[in-house]
Amino acid sequence: MPWLTGFVSLVLVIALILLTRYGVKFVEPYLVRGRRTRDLSIIESLALDQRRKLSLFRCKGRTGLILTGGGNDVFLGWTDETPPPPAFVLPETDLDD
Repeated sequence: MPWLTGFVSLVLVIALILLTRYGVKFVEPYLVRGRRTRDLSIIESLALDQRRKLSLFRCKGRTGLILTGGGNDVFLGWTDETPPPPAFVLPETDLDD
């Protein structure tokens, strides 16, 4: 009968491991709530290759673009800025004359 005690113990340990796994998934949203911030969030992310990832994020109402992975991380800029005015504007001319 010692084999029966060992088998029941093994089944009990496996059941506890599985219950712990699902228990953590159930409790995780409550644990993450404290780390959430309203000022910073990832909007979308795109994997370019195995190492590099392009991410669109929002920080304090502004949207930015960042390239991560590879040798270094690069901030590509804010995407919601107004474009700069053109350097040279042609004067309007009337072509009907």
